[in-house]
Amino acid sequence: MSYHANSIEKELEIINIPDLEKEFEKSMSAVNHKKEADFIIGGAGSEYTLQHNISDFDNWEIVPSVIRGLDESRGNTATEIFGIKLKTPIIVSPSAAHGLVHSTAELGTLKGTFDAGSLMTVSTFSNELLKSIHEAESAAPWFYQFSFDQNQNLNNFLLNEAIRQGAKAIVVGVFGASFGRRERDIRNHFDFDSDLPFRQLAAFPEYPSGLDILKVNNRKRDINPEEIAKIKEQTGLPVLVKGIQSGADAIRAIENGADGIWISNTGGRQLDGIRSTIKALPEIVEAVNKRVPIVFDSGIRRGQHVFKALALGADLVAVGRAPLYGLHFGGARGVTSVLEQLRTELLNTMLLAGVTDIKELKNNARLEHSYPRA
Repeated sequence: MSYHANSIEKELEIINIPDLEKEFEKSMSAVNHKKEADFIIGGAGSEYTLQHNISDFDNWEIVPSVIRGLDESRGNTATEIFGIKLKTPIIVSPSAAHGLVHSTAELGTLKGTFDAGSLMTVSTFSNELLKSIHEAESAAPWFYQFSFDQNQNLNNFLLNEAIRQGAKAIVVGVFGASFGRRERDIRNHFDFDSDLPFRQLAAFPEYPSGLDILKVNNRKRDINPEEIAKIKEQTGLPVLVKGIQSGADAIRAIENGADGIWISNTGGRQLDGIRSTIKALPEIVEAVNKRVPIVFDSGIRRGQHVFKALALGADLVAVGRAPLYGLHFGGARGVTSVLEQLRTELLNTMLLAGVTDIKELKNNARLEHSYPRA
């Protein structure tokens, strides 16, 4: 193989995720994988939205409640979705090609996520077959992220395989009718190494060979609202719609059968210049009005970010880049380390803010909106 990724398995000592991101970039560059690091870290355009996804969390300040008689033994981060019990409200977002960062690829991510008491969302663009992913950790719950292709036979093939291999829900990506202009990738002439095929796509007999990243993504299309109900009927699984950025779109998704709303701008990787997801969250929460669960992603780097998203109405938060950093440095154990780091930070924030569990956080935690900091 011409592409060489790390294969180390170890627990990580982490101070915080932003520091880990810097170390990841250095480490990937040191082994001549800077282009791959840019693909993972970077965003669309000038990366305005990527940056504001993170910085806009600072516009919400926590108002703690004390004189509560609490101690560390009282804290509990357990929650659930669709009857799946989780140790943490922090799950893993779909992201392409985990083989870019570690030899175990999605197999390592699933194991590490399961060991952390969480669940993984497997991407359409996984380097591993769904069968291999499932068999690697058969007890682990996972969602399947599905992107509509122009070939309906391929769509049916992917959905049927997700059902066969035990997916617990289908996450339908809705990110518009074109592909984001990611300037780092354009500058780097980035494409996926031929040693890292998208095996589930390649397993479809009619799938064309030799596609570069742009051609693969340009095969995708935006969905029609009525197709949500069709996917539910075909799979018999809950359907979450991922990529919701407005209250009106959330309502339309629910009216057409969505079982969950996933607020996301793909970490600032699609359309640059749009508002951050934390800025969009209150509007969408109001529109959803507790009818279905809300998953939130884009911008989560700290446990305080998780706390704020939950306090504003999200039910779960999802992280995409950070688990890949953990996978790179420590395989499955590194993924567990990352998720445990964020859970530990969340629990610390909860206890210092005066709440002991996720239900209390969502019902009683107080945030105050502040003016943007200079």
